[in-house]
Amino acid sequence: MERLRPYPPALYLDAQGNIPQFESVRQARAELRVGGSAQAAADAGLYAEAVGGLVFGDSRDGQDPRRFLTHPAASGTHALTLGAHLLAGMPPTRRVYLPTPSWSNHQRIFEEAGLTVGHYPYFDAHERQLDVAALVGFLCRLPEPGIIVLQASCHNPTGSDLSHDQWNVIADVIQALGHIPFIDMAYQGLGDTLHDDNYGVTAMADRGVFTLVAQSCSKIFQLSDARCGSLNAYCPSADLAQPLQRTMQSWTRMDAPPASVGVVARILSQPGLRKLWQDELTGMRDRVNQVRTALHKALCRLSPAWDWSYLTQQRGFFSYDPALHPSAHPSDDAGLPDRRIVSPSGRLGISLITERNLPEIAHAIAGASAP
Repeated sequence: MERLRPYPPALYLDAQGNIPQFESVRQARAELRVGGSAQAAADAGLYAEAVGGLVFGDSRDGQDPRRFLTHPAASGTHALTLGAHLLAGMPPTRRVYLPTPSWSNHQRIFEEAGLTVGHYPYFDAHERQLDVAALVGFLCRLPEPGIIVLQASCHNPTGSDLSHDQWNVIADVIQALGHIPFIDMAYQGLGDTLHDDNYGVTAMADRGVFTLVAQSCSKIFQLSDARCGSLNAYCPSADLAQPLQRTMQSWTRMDAPPASVGVVARILSQPGLRKLWQDELTGMRDRVNQVRTALHKALCRLSPAWDWSYLTQQRGFFSYDPALHPSAHPSDDAGLPDRRIVSPSGRLGISLITERNLPEIAHAIAGASAP
């Protein structure tokens, strides 16, 4: 098999197997000449306004703008860490619940903030699909309100997303029981449109539910060399927003925002650059979807009796097939796809597949998965 360079599965490669740089980013950098912390600090306000609009979308229409807070972060992981520490200082809720499966670093982030971590059912490995009934049942049985970490479009490592109807059900339950949703969002625009992919955020805010959102610009702007993100909060009242805003302002005094906030701020605030960026983002999404379709067709030809529909039902950079997990091959994993494409957990890196390596990957997956 063609050997890929050791890239992580969360990376995006173009059809030639290269890491692309967006032209919108190149033009914004040429305008900005990124590098100075003073310039980044000057752009922080513009960034917060622009990224906040991306995260909250139509939810801000007609509402008091003081209820919506956005603070620049060095990455999505940094935003998640800031949010964990913020929630740890907001008693009485001290328990946080992560989906099964989630990302390996998430439990550590919340435990280091002083929170107790539990897990809720999300993905049924046997059926290769979400188990929303089990998720909702779990939320309803919790003895007290908790912090519920939810992953927006394309962010769960299985590639399985909640539909809009399912988001509505979960938002209703969270509102009724007083849970705090903490939404992790790094792939907005790579599942569907930017507007569609923030539906979970708007579902919570439209119900007046206090909500945190850890957001990343790294993937959707192809900023792997200079990452940035944001921690966002929707507060149902300005009174609740005031102490959170003071906390975020204290963070600003301690840490200058990352230099790349100026790049993102310019792209989102200038119509020409924003249109160019959205076209480039659409191109990424279309290529990943084309890979899914091509891989699905190849596997259906190789093993027509096996159900490969999960590949086209899941979305984004990842797919998950329990048959690719090493535990399914305890004696020998030599027949598994390249471990640079399939992680040790069984997660398939769709965004690392190209036309050149797809045939060999399909043969390896068919051999490992199909009976």
